[in-house]
Amino acid sequence: MSTLSDEELAYFSGVFSPEDDSTDNTLSRHSLSVATEIPQVLAHILGNAKLTLLAEISYYRLWFPLTLKQDELGQFLPELGIPEVIDMRGGERSWRLNNVKNIKVIDNDTAKFVEVLSLSSSGMTIKVPQELNAKVPRLTQLILPNGVHLDMVFEPVRTENGVMAAKISAEGESREILRQFLFSEHKAKYAHLYKKINC
Repeated sequence: MSTLSDEELAYFSGVFSPEDDSTDNTLSRHSLSVATEIPQVLAHILGNAKLTLLAEISYYRLWFPLTLKQDELGQFLPELGIPEVIDMRGGERSWRLNNVKNIKVIDNDTAKFVEVLSLSSSGMTIKVPQELNAKVPRLTQLILPNGVHLDMVFEPVRTENGVMAAKISAEGESREILRQFLFSEHKAKYAHLYKKINC
């Protein structure tokens, strides 16, 4: 666990202290906190983040990777990364985009396109083609609606009624692009939760 210096603690104390105590606060359902320990379930998704900013919005937790840089005057400048959206209903898991449109997976071995039914930053469900070996992890590419291809490892978990659930793992730039896509979709779907928040 890393600890914050006195200057860093003072900075965050100022950033997150309420500016007014009015009772007409429409954001009372939301909270912000800084964490120096990342939950184990998120460690592989968030990559090498050392600090995170946790924003709680309704049923969702947004874990923002946070870095602190010092400018030439010694002032701390926080830089927020793209958040991982966690759905807290029924347990803690990455938010899943259901009813997916125009997202496909191409298997690197067979060069066949597979239709994606749901997607999160840690898993997906797909329609299972007969050629797909349902037991072996494989390298694939995820193709987003804007045509961007992301490299990822696809690991089948279970198959039922022609639908396969799989764990996925993307690294580096691919992980960031996937997280940005999912965050944008979450903001579009739940725009009412983000009305008074700048993300």
